[in-house]
Amino acid sequence: MSDRWPEVVVAIGVQHLWQSAVLLLLALLVFRLRRPSARARSWMWLCVLLLAAVSPLAVLLPGDASTAGPTANAPLATIAPAARATTVASVVAGDALPTRAMLAGLQPIVLLAWVLGTLWSLGRLWAGWYRARRLRDTSRSSPHLERLVRSELPANATVRVSTGIRSPMVVGLAHPCILVPRALVAELSEAALRDVLRHEIAHVRRGDMAWSLVQHVLVAVYWWNPFLRLIASRLDLAREMACDAFAAARTGVGRHYANSLLRSAEQALLLPDPLVLASGIFAGRAGLHQRIEGLLEMDKHAVSPRGKPALLLFGLMLASSVTLTLAATPRMGAPDDEVPASLRMADARLLVEAAGGGRLDEVRALLRRGADIDAVVPGDGTALIAAARAGDLPMITALLRMGADVNRPARGDGNPLIMAAMGGHREAVALLLDSGASVDAIVPGDETALINAARHGHLPVVERLVAHGADVNLGVRADFGQWRSPLNQARGREVREYLIGRGAVPGNG
Repeated sequence: MSDRWPEVVVAIGVQHLWQSAVLLLLALLVFRLRRPSARARSWMWLCVLLLAAVSPLAVLLPGDASTAGPTANAPLATIAPAARATTVASVVAGDALPTRAMLAGLQPIVLLAWVLGTLWSLGRLWAGWYRARRLRDTSRSSPHLERLVRSELPANATVRVSTGIRSPMVVGLAHPCILVPRALVAELSEAALRDVLRHEIAHVRRGDMAWSLVQHVLVAVYWWNPFLRLIASRLDLAREMACDAFAAARTGVGRHYANSLLRSAEQALLLPDPLVLASGIFAGRAGLHQRIEGLLEMDKHAVSPRGKPALLLFGLMLASSVTLTLAATPRMGAPDDEVPASLRMADARLLVEAAGGGRLDEVRALLRRGADIDAVVPGDGTALIAAARAGDLPMITALLRMGADVNRPARGDGNPLIMAAMGGHREAVALLLDSGASVDAIVPGDETALINAARHGHLPVVERLVAHGADVNLGVRADFGQWRSPLNQARGREVREYLIGRGAVPGNG
């Protein structure tokens, strides 16, 4: 697959686009039918985001993707195996559809745009991380604020006051720091400040900073996908609503925390914060109306009676999505033994014909499409046998460099050395021997290379084989019990005299 990685990456992008759209629609449908708690909803949206990111990697799985039919404008690598033989034949014949050729030519441009956009997005993410560190380093400790939530503040977390932000936020992974704007400390009462701090403590307890980092990296990688951005925005809102619920539960009454939220919003939403990698009470700058409604709803239903049905429905949705992904995603990592036998044989025939005809470009194209270089075609042998039969030195050299087995036999067609010897191709024989061909290899029904060279009277080939160590007395028993040896099969006086001079003796085996 290494030489097809551009096709693989483009295929991953195509699969990611439709899979994320399906996941988004299914999740919205589930939440409309059954509304789970804010906490459960936040983790559900996180599952949707992660599944949308990893689902397209199914193209790398082994298996048969025959259920994914070809499309007129799809890249060759995404076409289902059911159409692969026809596609390969048209490609090697030079009559591929212009749209496919055009898409193949656009792949490098698409990949370059993808990489550059990802690097830009990751650069912005790094800038946000750097900005968060600067804010933490320039902030000042606040023992007063820490005392307000002493019993609730995690041991590894601190509370500090900053003049560089407009809304409270959490920065840092291993040692999270809750930053509170100095202006907000001056404006809010202790009760409201405690509510705001509890919201940020919820982020710390949930590990939202780590998950937020994962989310931002995935969005940076798939920066071009609007569906993933919609999923991420809903995850942001669900995360804030989950932390609202946590803080409101500590307050006891949802509308009391809602009042604190609104009072802090009056100050925090005046100006946007600069790009910061952080989790904050107004990180999304949207959904405040939904958050207030959710808090007021808490006062009506302390425990949602629809929580378990929502979880069951969501689990069914995930299972359906995974099933659809596995069924509809074309597999580009499929090993040859997963391809139907009829398609493997069709590829093998094309490969042997191209090798025997000296069409090296076609051979390379077929190998790139997954043809087995050592596949045996009854009546024709392997690609290397076909090239050896023709005595095609460039083709033999190319096939050997591409990994062809120099000793692969095929009943009725011998092996590469036998075919080269039978045809009297001395240079081809020498090349195969130098490449590791077994000089005395016996193929049932086809004897040895020396017997075949002697039978056809090719004295130069006989000399080359004997010089390489061929046994002049090595014979085989034929189908009807007849003994065949280089000497009794030799054609021509010169060949017989040469063999006798090298120690060949008459015999019946």
